[in-house]
Amino acid sequence: MTEQLKKARELLENVTPLITDCGLLCDHACCKADEDSGDSVWLFPGEEEIAFSWGEVTDVSLPVTGIKAKSLYCNGFCERENRPFGCMIFPLVPYFSKKTNAWSVRMDRRAFALCPLTAYGKKGLNPEFVENAEKAVQILSESETGERFLQALAREESVYREKLF
Repeated sequence: MTEQLKKARELLENVTPLITDCGLLCDHACCKADEDSGDSVWLFPGEEEIAFSWGEVTDVSLPVTGIKAKSLYCNGFCERENRPFGCMIFPLVPYFSKKTNAWSVRMDRRAFALCPLTAYGKKGLNPEFVENAEKAVQILSESETGERFLQALAREESVYREKLF
């Protein structure tokens, strides 16, 4: 695991979107398999080294950019301390802010179908969670591999945003 990924994950170890268990609001909908996710979450570079005993890591190509990546196919139950970074920042997604010329986070449009927190925007989330997620994304952007993956991930989400909303 890269030093950047380790630091980014540490920022999110003890913060969640709400101060309480947000999964109680929706019966942990984000942890349940659906047709759109294909029961998987894309892994950030270096996460494939984590021992995901509850799932299987496979090679994938991201649908829009074609970037080669790793994906974790899981059964909806995980060791919370080892969950993928994408799960750690959910319902947020990285994006590059042209306004600030820096990486930031925003609500993931793909989350609107299943996460009740999206209705409130970032202001409805635990401010420490949002701040740490943004810092974590900025840390990941410090490496060339991390920056490339963030760009691809942001492009995937923006195409979804443009086509469906």
